[in-house]
Amino acid sequence: MHINSRIHRWFGTAGSSGSDSSVVSSQLPGEAGTSDLHAIRNAMLLAVVPCTELHRLRATDQIRHAKSVIELWLMRADIFQYLAQDVGQMAAARQIAELMPLFRGHVPAEAARPSHKVAVSAARPLH
Repeated sequence: MHINSRIHRWFGTAGSSGSDSSVVSSQLPGEAGTSDLHAIRNAMLLAVVPCTELHRLRATDQIRHAKSVIELWLMRADIFQYLAQDVGQMAAARQIAELMPLFRGHVPAEAARPSHKVAVSAARPLH
């Protein structure tokens, strides 16, 4: 199940018209409405559920204290490391890839585009 569908199910917004889209498009990249920041934060919190308690607590603290979408964007590397250590690199890469669509419109388009490098690097073991 994709993170986006989990969020929609959690908030009961599956199939809603998404009235916030005009707000997002009128904002500068990196700026987010409260609902966008909240949705991304919740998706990231769901992503770290499979982590060990120590990693989950660290990630949760970082995620909850983020003041902007850019701060959350920059946390992806930490979250990937926690997930990779706890559930493996392939699962970590999938979880991070599922978060990517949430950042569209908030980070430069080139940055939010899925990369082949993620899949390739996820296949290699950490040293």
